[in-house]
Amino acid sequence: MAIMKKKKGTPAAPASAGDSNAAPNSSPQKNGKLLTILSPVLIFGATFGATWFTKPSAPLPAPIEIEDHTAATHSAEWTPPEPEYTLAMDPMTITAGTHGQILRLGIAIEVWEKDPDIDVARLRDAFTTYLRALEPSQLADPSFHMRMKRALLHRARVVTGQDVIANVLITDFLLTS
Repeated sequence: MAIMKKKKGTPAAPASAGDSNAAPNSSPQKNGKLLTILSPVLIFGATFGATWFTKPSAPLPAPIEIEDHTAATHSAEWTPPEPEYTLAMDPMTITAGTHGQILRLGIAIEVWEKDPDIDVARLRDAFTTYLRALEPSQLADPSFHMRMKRALLHRARVVTGQDVIANVLITDFLLTS
């Protein structure tokens, strides 16, 4: 029930249901709160939309000019440097898998210097740890051998340093069941 403002000297009378000057169901406080909450959201949305749709596109990168040096770097006379020395390690015998398969592996290491300071025990430990983690199905797959060589080379370089070992060669490979 709404109360009308009283005029000077007249008592306030309650508003009737048919009175056209009656206030709507919601109070002015609810309308104010709703406007206070929605106005920042609407302003943010309008600002974001205007910024997004009117922003300039990113400029294209400038073309890169490439000089022709292919003749010098890809000549037939250039060859990679050869390693100085090949160190043959004792053959390794490792149990592969849970079914008692045996891997016998011979490894040789190509090094850059003639007398390298290599801790062979640590190198064998790194190789053994890696090889024991492999499944016999991986070892039997010929396409896996290049990945295995890269992994052995990585472990060798971790143990000895990047500038000591040039390559890992597999000299013997026997997988028995």
